[in-house]
Amino acid sequence: MLAAERVKVFWQPGCTSCLRTKEFLTKSGVDYESINVHGNPAGMEELRKLGARSVPVVARGGRFVFAQALGDVIEFLDLKVQVQERLSPDELVKKLELVLPAACRYIRQIPAEWLEKPFRNRNRRSACCATTCSGSSRDFSNRCRTAAS
Repeated sequence: MLAAERVKVFWQPGCTSCLRTKEFLTKSGVDYESINVHGNPAGMEELRKLGARSVPVVARGGRFVFAQALGDVIEFLDLKVQVQERLSPDELVKKLELVLPAACRYIRQIPAEWLEKPFRNRNRRSACCATTCSGSSRDFSNRCRTAAS
């Protein structure tokens, strides 16, 4: 593979899909250049030149694929690996029933005022994880606090 054809992974801190993509490529033996676009104007410009605006992105040459689904990455890089079977809706519900109560237990330990502060070095509030889980950080926090009563 020529240097221009080297696989590049564009990512940012706090992005679980980015982490999953990099872990998958490493486990699959793919040599790649890791480009953190957060606070990196050159990396962000390179991502934009590809025509992408969000992460994770896997690129080679002037082509890229959004890496939200590992199956897309496998096809893009023509990897000879098996895609893990997707869970059935019932299996997903069982996992959610395990994970969401745990998330509520953890979020109750965070002072409410901290949820409105930026998360580490990102321009996102800590409440963003609650928003992802329930669509509304206040709704999620209220559910968690109510569940504790």
